[in-house]
Amino acid sequence: MSRSLRSILIACMCLVFVGTDAGHGQTAGWTPMADLPGASAAEQAQRELRRMGRGGIIGEIRFDDAAAYFVRGAGWKRVDLATGELTEVDADEVPERSSTREAARRRPRGAQPARGRQRTETKSNDGRTTARHVDHNVVLVGEDGVEIPVTTDGTEAIRYGTASWVYGEELDQSDAMWWSPDDRHLAFYAFDVSPTRDYYLVDGLSELRTSISRERYPKAGDPNPIAGLRVLDVETGEIVEVDVGPETEQYVYQVEWTPDGSELLFRRTNRHQNHLELMAADPATGKSRVVLEERQDTWQRNRPELRFLADGRRFIWETERTGWKQYELRHLDGTLLNPLTGTTPETEGVAAESIVRVDEDRGVLWYAMRSSETPLNDQLHRVGLDGSGERRITSVDLNHGRFQISPDGGVVAAVRQAVDHAPETVLYAEDGREIAVLASGDSESPSDAGFAGGELVRFTAADGETPLHAVLHLPRGADRDGEAVYPLLIDVYGGPEIRGPANRWSPGNSQCELGFAIAKIENRGTPGRGKAFEGATYLKLGGPDLDDQVAGVQAILEAHPEIDPQRVGIAGHSYGGYLSALAMMRYPDVFAAGVAGAPVTDFRNYDTIYTERYMRTPQENGKGYDAGSAVRLSDRLKGALLLLHGMQDDNVHPSNTFQLAKRLQAKDRPFQMQLFPDSGHGIWSPAYRSSKWSFLQDHLDAARTAGASP
Repeated sequence: MSRSLRSILIACMCLVFVGTDAGHGQTAGWTPMADLPGASAAEQAQRELRRMGRGGIIGEIRFDDAAAYFVRGAGWKRVDLATGELTEVDADEVPERSSTREAARRRPRGAQPARGRQRTETKSNDGRTTARHVDHNVVLVGEDGVEIPVTTDGTEAIRYGTASWVYGEELDQSDAMWWSPDDRHLAFYAFDVSPTRDYYLVDGLSELRTSISRERYPKAGDPNPIAGLRVLDVETGEIVEVDVGPETEQYVYQVEWTPDGSELLFRRTNRHQNHLELMAADPATGKSRVVLEERQDTWQRNRPELRFLADGRRFIWETERTGWKQYELRHLDGTLLNPLTGTTPETEGVAAESIVRVDEDRGVLWYAMRSSETPLNDQLHRVGLDGSGERRITSVDLNHGRFQISPDGGVVAAVRQAVDHAPETVLYAEDGREIAVLASGDSESPSDAGFAGGELVRFTAADGETPLHAVLHLPRGADRDGEAVYPLLIDVYGGPEIRGPANRWSPGNSQCELGFAIAKIENRGTPGRGKAFEGATYLKLGGPDLDDQVAGVQAILEAHPEIDPQRVGIAGHSYGGYLSALAMMRYPDVFAAGVAGAPVTDFRNYDTIYTERYMRTPQENGKGYDAGSAVRLSDRLKGALLLLHGMQDDNVHPSNTFQLAKRLQAKDRPFQMQLFPDSGHGIWSPAYRSSKWSFLQDHLDAARTAGASP
């Protein structure tokens, strides 16, 4: 048995719940969720909140040249598009359903793989042949069940038709074999994992005997697997090696065929992930060419959207070349045909969000963009595919979504809302004129049911310049002008490429009935507001992102005297667990208690692709790794800390929690920990919730305010 495996087993035997909290006099343990103070009130609040605002959302709207039709209440309604007049109509007067959704190219696919894995088989487009990954090789299986080997030299180190865990987890690479549209060719991965090192987990910790599972898991700074591509000519049996380039440290991913099957497309990025190339390979020769390139000073988004037009040669491409996510029209020959978005003063410094509809018949692209006065709010825009006539359609500073566009593009239905504004479905004309409000969900005010209502808190980031937002909820019946009664809990994630709080209708938070004011706080380092905003945490994860969380806490405390500044807690999972643990070390005078679920406690423990994208390697950025390490800063812990981790976590390994536990024990710093023998990165045990909320109630003295009557 290796020393690493022995240390894991010893840790499993010794570290189940650790320590008492000397500062608060609480012993380790938890109360079942149903028995917690305020639990029944929280369940009741959740039932009531589910009903609020529903009436403002219209599911289906039909259009003709003069009117829009929808169902509300007992029957169909008609809205005159010229006057906005609403009348009732019989069902036989309603036009037939017409779909404005784009037809997606559907390819036969195998079963959804486990997290971080690739599908082990994929069917040809005609459904007659299955490509299968078997014992590190690729085989073809016909309708008669006969297997025809494609490769025979696969080994544990050289693998065909599969990738590696880190590709599946961090590059969303769930496929490893790809049929051409005409089924003449099969492309597949050829992976050399021999440079990578194993990580071991102990299985069966709750069984009579244990076993070992291992994964080729490259940690930050480690050697990576080497990715290659092969193409099989199904008729001749010839296999061609694709020229992916000589660089072994690069990543090769997001493989797909052009619509006509003439070329195999793939993305190639360097190890720093700041230089992306869209490549096209000839399946007959394997020769590759560069279609386009993207570069960034920080990191380049690895999977920018590519959407082909009907001719199969032109495509809409997502770029951040200007510092803002925008769309442009390109050709497979490498030509930039024209920019599509960001061409007006209103949109050039704003991030596009998503494509809503491509109408090639009328030559129009519809898309969502954060061009609102409040940068959390989406607005609908349209532009000609030739780049002309870019303009905003929706006109109110609310968050717009659920767009339904009339077949002729002359009218748009949208649901608009905000934290404190119930959803309503509105018709807009193509010129931005508001035609009518079809339905509103504000018939029941949160205050009528005793809810305090959600609040969008605006504050300034720790840099003193950047405007940020938080969403705050208080318990039912809360006295906003009272004395410092309520503890504040920060519900945090905050990591790269994951959105912060959304400005959507949120009249209450049922978990507040457990005795807390609860806030979700926006921080720099997250997407949607441009590369400068997103790149603020480059080379310093756990720095500006956590600083902004604290700036949000301070803004909330200044505006809400009913919240006790001495009883602030923080809780999160994964990256949120990382920030929660780190917050207890970096800001011990702000946070009295923290719950860290599956935390990365030092980014040296995490994988190459994710970590190096934002931090580069430990060899290049050792000071940055140290500054964001909860392990290195563990001697600063003052408050109450609970660590929660699944022992089968193959994503954020249990050694993260063990390293922090070892340091805290060596320093005789009290903390608590609960391990889940059979859980992976997602911990579904009911004890996860109950131990978390028990701990927070105990250490933030929330039980006395739990379940307050409205």
